[in-house]
Amino acid sequence: MEFDYVVVGAGAAGCVVASRLAADPRRTVLLAEAGGRPRSPFISIPKGFYYILRGDRYLYRYPAGAGEVWLRGKVLGGSAAVNGMMWIRGAPADWDGLNLPGWGWADIGPAYQAIEREIGVSTPPATEITGAVLSSAASYGWAVTADFNSRDTERIGLTPSSIVSGKRVTSYSTMIRSAEKRPNLAVAARTPVASLVFDGRRVRGVRVRGGGEIRARKEVIVCAGAIETPLLLERSGIGHPDTVRRAGAVPVAESPNVGERLIEQRGLSLQVRLDRGPGITPARQAAAAVRYAATRRGLLATGGYDLVCQFKSRPDIGRPDVQGLFAPLALDTSSEVMKPARHPGILFMGYPIRPETASSVHSSGPDPGDPPVIDARYLETASDRDSAAPVLDIARAVLRQGPLADRVLVEEFPGPSVGTPEKAVEYSRDYGSGIYHGVGSAAMGPDGADVTDPRLRVRGVTGLRVADASVLPSQVSGNTAAPAMAVGWRAADFILEEY
Repeated sequence: MEFDYVVVGAGAAGCVVASRLAADPRRTVLLAEAGGRPRSPFISIPKGFYYILRGDRYLYRYPAGAGEVWLRGKVLGGSAAVNGMMWIRGAPADWDGLNLPGWGWADIGPAYQAIEREIGVSTPPATEITGAVLSSAASYGWAVTADFNSRDTERIGLTPSSIVSGKRVTSYSTMIRSAEKRPNLAVAARTPVASLVFDGRRVRGVRVRGGGEIRARKEVIVCAGAIETPLLLERSGIGHPDTVRRAGAVPVAESPNVGERLIEQRGLSLQVRLDRGPGITPARQAAAAVRYAATRRGLLATGGYDLVCQFKSRPDIGRPDVQGLFAPLALDTSSEVMKPARHPGILFMGYPIRPETASSVHSSGPDPGDPPVIDARYLETASDRDSAAPVLDIARAVLRQGPLADRVLVEEFPGPSVGTPEKAVEYSRDYGSGIYHGVGSAAMGPDGADVTDPRLRVRGVTGLRVADASVLPSQVSGNTAAPAMAVGWRAADFILEEY
C-alpha cells in the first residue's frame, strides 16, 4: 500500500493531523492505530471512564518503577478517549515562553479557536457541593471565573470539558469518524507500527507488526504520544546508538535526547467527609443511569473533576504554579479498586503544573509489545519541592472557609500525620501519583541536540515529523489533551505550507 502521508497514532494529535491533511481530496492519508475501535458504551459516557480505567481493553499499562503504572489510551481517540476530559489550553505566557518560532500564543490561540469549533467544550452544571466549594474558595481569596481558560491568575471555576450533549467528544469522534467515508482517508485500527522504513536517511514508510510495509510518498508523521513515540524512533534506529542497539536496531541517526527530558506532573490527594449531602449509593447510581439514558444529564454526564483551580504555592511568585481539582464525592477507602463511597465528601488533587525534574523512557526490544524502560522521577529540584510542599495546607485552608467551614467532619486522608511541608513532599513521593501528562521525550528546540526542529521535523533524517505531546519541551500549565491537539493543528499547518 502507498499513501501520500502515513500518520502513526490516532490519538488527540494524530486525528487532527489526518483530518486536516485528508480535507484535500488530492491527498491520500493513512491513519494507523495500534488499538481498536471504541465499541464500549462506557467510552462515550463521561463518568464511564472510571470503568474503562479498571480494565485493559483500551489501555496501555506501563510499569514505571516502584509499583507505579502509567496509563495511556490504546484505542481510536487515544488517551483522550479514556481521560477525565478536562480541556485546559495552557497559559499564553507558557506558549510564548517556549521561545520557538511558530509556537507563541499568536500562533496557538487561533489553532484552539479552530479546534474548539469542531470539538466543542462545556462546563458541568453547579451542584450544592460545588457551589459551596466555590463560595469557600472566594472567601479564601481566589477569583471565581466562568471561563477558566481566559485567565492566568489565582482562580477557580467549573471545569471546561470535552463533553457535548452529555457525551465525551474526541478528535477521533468529531474529525475522523465521519470522514472515514472519504476515499482518500484510510483508518487502520489494530495496526501496531514496528519500525520506520528507510531509503538511506529518508523515511519512506512504516513496517507494521507481522512484516507488512506501508509506503509514504511524502511524509510519515508520528503521533504516538510521549511514551510510544520515542520507542518507535529507537526501534527504527533514531536515538542514542547504545540504546538503539539494545532495542535490536541498527543506528541510522544519532539523537541522544530521544526518550530523555520527559516531564511528568506528580499529584497528591486529600479527601474530607461532609456532614450532609448525597453519597454515591447503589440506588443513586441506578437512578443516575436511568436519568442519563433518558436525558444525557445528571451524575454520569460530567467528567472526572467538576472544579479546577490554579494558585500560587507562595505569594512572592508572579503566576500560579499549582493546579488543583475538586470532585463533589468521596472514594471508598476500604475498597481495593477505585469506587465511590456511600457517604458525602470532597476529593481534592493538586500538583505543580510546571515541574522541572526529568524522567526518561526507552525501548527494551524490537517489537511494539516490548515494555518500555521508564525511569520515573519527581521532586528532585528545590523548585519542584517548594511548589508541592504547601499544596495540602492550601487546600485545607480553602475547606475551612465560608459554607464549608462547619461541614467538614474529618479529613479521611492523608490526615494529621501529613501536617508539615516536609511531610507533604514525602507523602507526594511515597503515595502520590503521576497525572499521565508526560511531555518532552522527543522535544523540539533550536539546538542540533533537540530531537525535532520547531517545524517538528526529526533531525538527522528526512520525510519524518513528530506531532504529539512529546515535542513540547516543557509543561504549558495544565493538562495535555488540548495542547496535543494544538500541536497536531500546527503540524498540519507546517505540512500544508510545504507541500
